[in-house]
Amino acid sequence: MRFAICNETFQDWPFDKAFRFAADLGYTGLEIAPFTINVNAYDISSAKRIEVKKQADDAGLEIIGLHWLLAKTTGYYLTTPDDAVRKKTADYIAELARLCRDLGGHLMVLGSPQQRNLLPGITHEQGMELAADCLRRAMPALEECGVTLAVEPLGPRTAISC
Repeated sequence: MRFAICNETFQDWPFDKAFRFAADLGYTGLEIAPFTINVNAYDISSAKRIEVKKQADDAGLEIIGLHWLLAKTTGYYLTTPDDAVRKKTADYIAELARLCRDLGGHLMVLGSPQQRNLLPGITHEQGMELAADCLRRAMPALEECGVTLAVEPLGPRTAISC
């Protein structure tokens, strides 16, 4: 059995130190929270992507993917009726797929409750349709990058506490 750990567990530790420590504890993989590299994935340079992947490789760890995809971001929302915001969100998810691929990952876990909660007046069914529309727009990039998107099931209390 292999185990992975979320990199933000180590808070503000430098990646090389955190990754070595995780490996010393017996972990074989990492999930990366994009905001731990940069709050905006568009601003994570090719050089930085290569550096983070190398730091994981040097520690003997595999980056399996990304999580907390929309955490610490602004302007993105999965279930909004605003088509322009959903398009912007889909484009950002596509960029995250490219980041995931560049880091050697193959899985993205969509939790991020604050960016997928239902807005006032939006029913559960409408929210599901809006989220599906947003994710459909990102699917070509996910497929091109060989990345699987997993939607983390969150209850109503999770949204309040995150």
